[in-house]
Amino acid sequence: MNQCLMPQTVENFYDELSGRYTDLISRCVPRYQEMFDNLFYYLPDNLQPKQLLDLGCGTGNLTAAALQHFPEARIHALDLSADILAGCKQRFAAHPNLQYYQQDFSQLQFAPESFDLVISSIAIHHVPDAKKADVYRQVYDLLKPGGVFTFADQTRGATGEIYQKHIARWQQEACKLGSTEADWQLWMAHQEAHDYHAPVYWHLQQLEAAGFKEVDVIWKNIMWAVVSGRK
Repeated sequence: MNQCLMPQTVENFYDELSGRYTDLISRCVPRYQEMFDNLFYYLPDNLQPKQLLDLGCGTGNLTAAALQHFPEARIHALDLSADILAGCKQRFAAHPNLQYYQQDFSQLQFAPESFDLVISSIAIHHVPDAKKADVYRQVYDLLKPGGVFTFADQTRGATGEIYQKHIARWQQEACKLGSTEADWQLWMAHQEAHDYHAPVYWHLQQLEAAGFKEVDVIWKNIMWAVVSGRK
């Protein structure tokens, strides 16, 4: 990939892709909708969130799913990219129960016990591992007792060999979905510059260390996993 096309920051990358992100991601992530369906399916039956935080909301695909499941909830959508948030505001203009924040979610600025549910999709892997653990501690503090944190994200394999097979299988599946070679090279350049994948077991350990209970992997496909914990 031409070096002049490589984004300098995560924010810049998503600013540039804001108008076509949903199309690209649907051709890049296998079983994308199934991942969302399971994220909500496995929420506790007695959880009816009134205050919900979407970390790294992107163009609002997970936000839209949250609106379908919890139309009465106050949804707080947070992202680093101003262009992404502008697109969200336009997309959800008819929904007054959404509030937007341009913020780095490794430094969350909310009062303790503000939320009943915190969700995220394919965003946490942009944070280095040491800071991921910090994010989990912050999220724990932001949740009300009994609140849930559930997120979908890319993960690493337990070994280097497994991880490389993940990447190879990902490329095969992305091609089946219609990704072009240019699409693939775009994602790989972004991954090399900005992504920090950790094994699934590492996420579980860090969530438990942060204080979460009922920690589990509730869905997994290749390198994408949905992980959940409860305060």
